[in-house]
Amino acid sequence: MDELGLPPRLFETGFEPFGRKRVNSYFNLRWLDLIKQALEDEHLEMLTTSQFGRVLQMGGHTFSVMFMHYLLSRQLVTEKELELWWLFAGKPIRYAIQDFALVTGLNCGDSGGLGGDANENGIGRRKGASKGKASTAIWDELFRGEEKPTVSWIMERLIKGKRYKDPLIRLRLSLLVLVDGILCPTCGNTKIRPEVVSMLGNVEDFLKYPWGRESFLLTVRSAKVKPPINYVHETMAIQGFSHAMVLVTVSACPSIIVKAGGGDPLVDSSLASSEIVRRVVEKRLAVNPVTAKSVDELGQERLTPMFEGYILSLKGYFNTEVGSIRTDVQAATSSIRDLENLVTTEFESMRQELK
Repeated sequence: MDELGLPPRLFETGFEPFGRKRVNSYFNLRWLDLIKQALEDEHLEMLTTSQFGRVLQMGGHTFSVMFMHYLLSRQLVTEKELELWWLFAGKPIRYAIQDFALVTGLNCGDSGGLGGDANENGIGRRKGASKGKASTAIWDELFRGEEKPTVSWIMERLIKGKRYKDPLIRLRLSLLVLVDGILCPTCGNTKIRPEVVSMLGNVEDFLKYPWGRESFLLTVRSAKVKPPINYVHETMAIQGFSHAMVLVTVSACPSIIVKAGGGDPLVDSSLASSEIVRRVVEKRLAVNPVTAKSVDELGQERLTPMFEGYILSLKGYFNTEVGSIRTDVQAATSSIRDLENLVTTEFESMRQELK
């Protein structure tokens, strides 16, 4: 722990990787506006009022690959598997499932009756997953003989002159792009999961499924396991929807995107965190890494706690650390006491022998 009493850092202050290093993503935010163009008005309204509504507003955002690297190279090393912390403006920022849910608007609840594999590892991500019988009819309807469709394959048919005439098919394909292409991509050419296709038999249930939970788990685990050496390389990549990490940081410190001259309502300190998030998402968000670095180095910004449990979460870490130290001290004290008793006993025995 450093002089501020915080957990240790991934890199010591002043020794973070420098240069034009990047954390690339496997999603393309531009697809969001293309999806909206491919949908009928009634289907677009359906998605806008669903859990995907806030994500659909991000088509005008620019994912900042350099700012993402800047944040993650300033991580705090913490034990909780499903939390990330990093320092910005001299203060800790948390990235947990509550924060992810707030900035994305996605359903991050339990699986709603589906198996643990679907809930914790992602639908169809277990070894040996294959196209099931339940999905055969809808699979053939959507992909027409294509055995291994990818997100790019779908986008080509939605937009580039091969548009499906059936509005329902376009809706279903758009949902696959949202889930496997935007929220849960695992590589640069992510294949569509048959189990996700099978769920499209009931669009209403599909829209209620906790895709936010699956996306968060994929993203946080992908980032958490990266060793420091990865950040020294010119590029690295994270699975899932890492843009949410940018949104959490900007929402906690809006000064990152507020232009000089004042007048931006984001600087209003009375705004609730939910209102800040709404205004951030509605912007054509683009983070200038040079400006963000200046805000960080000044260290004078007031960060907005995203949740009431925000500080309590870090306090829990401190309590654990202090508890461990207290336990160690108690164990040492006990050992010293035992040693004193042993020495006293030995001396008494020697006295008896010398008599």
